Amino acid sequence: MKRSNRLILLIGFFLAIVAFIGIVLLMGQKKEPEVPTTTTVVTAAADIPLGTVITADMVTTETVDLPQPAGTFTKPGEVIGQIVRVDVKKDQYISSQVFSASASLGDISQLLDPGLGGIAVEVDQRSGVGGLIKAGDRVDVVLALTEADNKNPIVVEKAPTKEGQPPATVRNFATVDPILNNTTVKVLVENVKVIGIITPPPTATQANAQGGAEGTTTGQSQTPSLNDQSFIAILAVTPQQAELVRFTQIDGNISLVLRSPRDAEAPEVKTTGITLRQLVDKYGVLPPKIILTEQP
Repeated sequence: MKRSNRLILLIGFFLAIVAFIGIVLLMGQKKEPEVPTTTTVVTAAADIPLGTVITADMVTTETVDLPQPAGTFTKPGEVIGQIVRVDVKKDQYISSQVFSASASLGDISQLLDPGLGGIAVEVDQRSGVGGLIKAGDRVDVVLALTEADNKNPIVVEKAPTKEGQPPATVRNFATVDPILNNTTVKVLVENVKVIGIITPPPTATQANAQGGAEGTTTGQSQTPSLNDQSFIAILAVTPQQAELVRFTQIDGNISLVLRSPRDAEAPEVKTTGITLRQLVDKYGVLPPKIILTEQP
């Protein structure tokens, strides 16, 4: 009986060892990971107009087979806060292309709301916010008339004169520009959308400057100035705004002021315009004065 019990115990112990070894072997086997065949991509939950800042409620995700469409995003957080540079339709994939600065140039007329037209405005790096303006941005148009333009004469009326045969009395005006500052600045058009940006090919001066930088010319460096680096902004304007913008192009200097993308519904701001008289009277700028000194 005792011998039989010992045999049973030995058999049980042996079976326990075998079971333990089997468990260890099973745990040591590495399970091959499953290869994913699908992923999620970010899509538009509603139509998103050009120039809109994407918010969480504007996007959703959709499950697609791998590989995912080129340039798409897998998480909404990757696109929230970015500005779309084209009109995005509901259920459209949100890809890097919709944030591209050149994306809007495909069919620019489709980006115009009813009643608006597109007008081209050429600006340089200084008058165009350093070239940072992109399609979808909102800008103000500022007119500056300066003495250098010589198109804003200031005149006074003097005593009438007699002219012609027989003599007839005519009004007599005299220009007084030499003694007056006739520079004037005014915001003429507010809060218009940029629907496209075109960068012209380099001018001959710029091409020569680039050639000089590459060692094809000799002498002093001819790096183009900020004013040489121009681009064209296409603005969406009403007919009245088009007249104002065109005037600035012919008889003055034009500058664009970049606005917040959240200003789409901002009310119009009435500005005073600025002349030297305004600077002195309203802003406390000290006017130049003649300094008299005794000659030795």
